[in-house]
Amino acid sequence: MFKKLTISSLVGLVTTLFSITTFSADTETVESHIANLVPDNHIYTVSANTSSNSAVLGGTVLPIKMVNMIAQMPGEVEYIAGEEGDSFEMGSTLVGLDRATLLEKRRAAVAGLRSAQAGLSNAQVQYTREKESPNAMGNSLLGGVPSMFTMFSDPLREFSGEGDPDYERYSSLFGQNIMIQTAKDQIEQARAGIAELDANLENLQSIAPFKGIIVKKMVEVGDIVQPGMPLVVFADTSIMQIQVEVPARLISNLNENSVVSARLDRGTTLIPAKVSRIFPMASQGGHTTTVKFELPSGTGARAGMYAEILVPTNGNAKKPLAVIPQSAISWRGSLPSVFAVSADKTSLKMRSLRLGTPSGNGMISILSGVSIGDKILKQPLASTRSGPYTSAAQ
Repeated sequence: MFKKLTISSLVGLVTTLFSITTFSADTETVESHIANLVPDNHIYTVSANTSSNSAVLGGTVLPIKMVNMIAQMPGEVEYIAGEEGDSFEMGSTLVGLDRATLLEKRRAAVAGLRSAQAGLSNAQVQYTREKESPNAMGNSLLGGVPSMFTMFSDPLREFSGEGDPDYERYSSLFGQNIMIQTAKDQIEQARAGIAELDANLENLQSIAPFKGIIVKKMVEVGDIVQPGMPLVVFADTSIMQIQVEVPARLISNLNENSVVSARLDRGTTLIPAKVSRIFPMASQGGHTTTVKFELPSGTGARAGMYAEILVPTNGNAKKPLAVIPQSAISWRGSLPSVFAVSADKTSLKMRSLRLGTPSGNGMISILSGVSIGDKILKQPLASTRSGPYTSAAQ
C-alpha cells in the first residue's frame, strides 16, 4: 500500500511540473506574439476631408532654353571657354577643335581656285584670237604666205569634197568655247570646295546661340572627339520652368493665363507659377498632357530639382479625400509613401502616395495611395521597411 501511494505521488508531481512548464511556454508565446504586434498608439486610421480642391502633381524644374552642344567634326579639343556655371553672351565660342589640318586644306583649295581662274583667262584669250585671227599660228610663217594660198585652196578643197573650211572654223571656235566652259566649271568646283571647308571650319567651333551658362561639361582640352559626341550643355537660366504631366481630368482647368501655386523640393512656401505652354497632344501611354509653368525670378530654383504644382480640381469633390498626418509620410528620395498596417497588426506594407494640399494642423490630403479607413503607421522611422513588424526594429 505504501508503494502504491508513493507511485501515485510521483505521477501527480510529474503532471504538475509538466503543466507548469506548458503554461510557462504558452505565456512566452503569447508575450512574443503581443510584442510583434503594432501598438495601437502607433496606428492612425485614415480619415476623410472634403475641403481640399487642389491636386498636387510632381514635376521637374527646367531652364527656359537648353541645348546640347555636340561635335559635328572629328578632331582634338583645343579650347573650352569655361567651367560649369560660367556665363557667356550670345555668339561666344564655347568649345573649339583643332583647325590646323583644315586650314592647310583651305590654302590648297585657294591655290586651286587661282589656277582655275588663270585657266579661264587663257581660254578666253585663245577663243578671241581664234575668232579675230583664224589660223594665226600658220599665218605667222613666211610672212603670211600660207594665208594667201588658202584663198585658192579652200574653194578647191570644198569643191572636191576634201574638206569644209567653214565647218573647220566652227569646230575650232567650238573647241575654244569648251575650254572656257571647262575653266569656269573648275572655278566653281574650287569655290565649292572652299565653301565646304569654311563650313567645316565653322563646325569646329560650338557657338552660344543665346545668353546663358554652361550647365554641364563633358570634355576636356586634349580629348579626341568624333561627330555626335556631347561637348557641353548650355542653358538660359534667367527664367526657370516646371514641366509637369497633367492628367486628362485636370487639363481642362488650365489655360494659357492660369496662375497656380507651386512648391520646390518638399518645401512649405508656395510660389506663384504661370502656365507658359500647354502641349497640344496628350501622351498615349499615360493619358497625360505636358504643361510648362513659368516661375518668377528669385525663387532659387535650379535645373533638375523636384517641384510640385497645385492644380485646381473640378470644385469640391463628391468623393471625400483621405487625410493623414504629415508625420506619417516617409520620403524615399523624392517619392512620398506611407506604411500600411495589416488587419492583424503583424506586418507593414509601403505604399506610394500622390499628395494633395495641406489641410492645416499638420494634416495633408491624399489623392491616391490610401483609402479612408486604412490603418497606417503614425511616424515611421528611416529604418522602417515592408514586412513582418518587430518591435526591436522600431
